[in-house]
Amino acid sequence: MAEKAGKTNKIGGYKPVQELGHGAMGNLWLCHDPSMDRMVVVKQMQDDLEQNEGNVRRFLQEAYILAHLNHPAIIAPHALWKEKDGKYSISMEFVHGKTLREILDKCPTPPLWVVLNVIYEVLSALGHAHRSGIVHRDLKPSNIMIDKDGRVRLLDFGIAHNDNAIKLMKDDSTDLRITGENVILGTVTYMSPEQTVGAEATASSDLFAVGIIASEMLLGENVFRGTNFRDTAQRIQRLRVTRKAFPKDKVPPELAKLVVKLLSKKPKDRPLTANDAAEKLSSLMKELPRDLSPYMGMWLSAVKHSEDGNISEEDYSTPPLYQDSQALSLLKGFGLGALFAAIAFAIVTYIM
Repeated sequence: MAEKAGKTNKIGGYKPVQELGHGAMGNLWLCHDPSMDRMVVVKQMQDDLEQNEGNVRRFLQEAYILAHLNHPAIIAPHALWKEKDGKYSISMEFVHGKTLREILDKCPTPPLWVVLNVIYEVLSALGHAHRSGIVHRDLKPSNIMIDKDGRVRLLDFGIAHNDNAIKLMKDDSTDLRITGENVILGTVTYMSPEQTVGAEATASSDLFAVGIIASEMLLGENVFRGTNFRDTAQRIQRLRVTRKAFPKDKVPPELAKLVVKLLSKKPKDRPLTANDAAEKLSSLMKELPRDLSPYMGMWLSAVKHSEDGNISEEDYSTPPLYQDSQALSLLKGFGLGALFAAIAFAIVTYIM
């Protein structure tokens, strides 16, 4: 839970306003930047971490990774500095909105167009990161945010792995992988099968996590979630999600097919790249407006203001072409013969 700033009076050139939370590598603060009169988020290294070179390297790597990614869905860093006490801090863009975790806790099964848009934007951001040799390794709903303007944002590259990071650092003699095989990093409920046994995460591992998130949004629950780490890991390794798990009247067959492919146990059976998966998803979004953020913003506002997360289309504006595509799909399923018969019946009834 966020807390008001206490004894900390200044972090770098920023004025702490509220402590947002604690992480494995540092504390998050909402701060005011007086030089630009804006709000920023500052990640400050924890007191006991600066003594460990590996922890320092991992902290610095997140800053370098963010600095070399340029994508509208990825948080932008502002500055990296070292305090007099030896602690490092990173200031970055402040995103005002709700995490996907907060949204799903209130509205477990969002409208189909919301699912399509969120997953597409995440895949697009991952495609950009993967092309730069960066694997996120900790994709989960709490690391995805929808801002107040309806834009999907990807957060927390704190344990990301970058094959090229060593070239970005001044000291290229140190291995920046930090962890190798047999070391498990990430959140088990959104891990790939290979990650649960300690194998090194790859871009394909990120795609499996996207599959879990997509299935959770479509089914209303994470079917891999167990009672503990071992139980969850075993479910991820053994439980196979098939197309039959997705209701045909709510989930288009092609979407179910893509999600099942993302959830393939073997990396080689998943989509080749995040961009390939995004391209397949885009074919299901042809009837939707190109920019869904205004509608996402209105839907998010409706969710935030609802008491129990149960909202109807009367509470927000749905994408107009989405309504047309529903009608088109209905006609396709109706059949031409039945359609003509219905039209003929209507004409006869009108004449009589």
